[in-house]
Amino acid sequence: MNVKGTVNRVELIGWLGGEPTQRFLPSGVGVCDFSVATKRFGGKDEQGEQTYDTEWTTIEAWNGLGDICQDRLHKGSRVRVVGSLNTRSWEDKENGQRLSKTVVRADEVLFLDAYGNDE
Repeated sequence: MNVKGTVNRVELIGWLGGEPTQRFLPSGVGVCDFSVATKRFGGKDEQGEQTYDTEWTTIEAWNGLGDICQDRLHKGSRVRVVGSLNTRSWEDKENGQRLSKTVVRADEVLFLDAYGNDE
């Protein structure tokens, strides 16, 4: 969405690194969390071979989209995610340190594996 000349849009294509997990807020709203691995060119090693770096991104799918993701995704699933960056911060209860985490809040999740493919 474009708000006063800004854009907060993320598009990723990658693989799930683990099983999705679903949690429920006190209001009853469901959220499905999963991590997506993407690769980028990392340079060349000593032998001149290309290297790649893996980037892990946490995805949150809310409400009905989260329910579908929980049902259809599994470790190794290939997905396309379109969403926006969402950063929240909190204070650590043990030491009072300010912490933050940035995730992608999914607006769309496209399942790139054939339905029912358990490979």
